[in-house]
Amino acid sequence: MQRVASKFGRFSALFRERPLVANMVTYPTLYVAAEFTQQTVLMSLDESRRKLGYDWKIMLRYMVFATTVSAPFLNYWYRYLDRVIPSRGTKEAIQKALTDQAVSSSIILAVFYPAMSAMEGKEDIFAELKAKFVPTYKLSCCFWIPAQCINFFLVPPHLRVVTVGICSFAWVNILCIMKRMTVKAREEDA
Repeated sequence: MQRVASKFGRFSALFRERPLVANMVTYPTLYVAAEFTQQTVLMSLDESRRKLGYDWKIMLRYMVFATTVSAPFLNYWYRYLDRVIPSRGTKEAIQKALTDQAVSSSIILAVFYPAMSAMEGKEDIFAELKAKFVPTYKLSCCFWIPAQCINFFLVPPHLRVVTVGICSFAWVNILCIMKRMTVKAREEDA
């Protein structure tokens, strides 16, 4: 048990001393792990997918997005949020969670779909954003507001991004499902 505590202490120290670097390693790992999990589940359910094997290009796109967008943005965003809304209790935790949902979730989703579409080489990189932003944002509210209330109320500031990263493992699985959903052309676009 002491070994685990010692390793956790070193892990925690890394996030205090080098938060950006630690988050830029942890966050992409969690994103890729979520996509890997998705592909594993899909292959177990579908023989034709199993024959194709893992799609490493998709995992690479998730890694690029998490490394270049999610981890750095969230690292600085949470530091800023801690300055403007200091943690004092339940009221501030709820205020932070709602602010985080309104600002960071909106920004991350608004960048996610076009960035992934651009990396996929799609012609209209905003088509998925238009079709999926609102339903994804609604799911995100149901998932992230409770998760962030807990995060802001119970978790020390230097571990908040990694806590979000761990929650992101579950969330990115949801996001992977949303990303895989087919975009139907709207009547006015057709």
